[in-house]
Amino acid sequence: MNDTETLVIEDIRKRQQVGIAKYGTTLANNPLKLREWLEHQYQELLDAALYCKRAIQEIDAREAGNA
Repeated sequence: MNDTETLVIEDIRKRQQVGIAKYGTTLANNPLKLREWLEHQYQELLDAALYCKRAIQEIDAREAGNA
């Protein structure tokens, strides 16, 4: 079984390939300005907050059903 770090590295490699296919370039060669990078990160973090909240709601619902 792979350790956590190895799995994350594999996910990064896969994500890089998706990005290259979608945008035709790597992050290193992407000409966005710093403000644009930060906006992308902000949007991704908002998505992450939504996914986290949804998972918390699911766990709470399961635990309430098992009480």
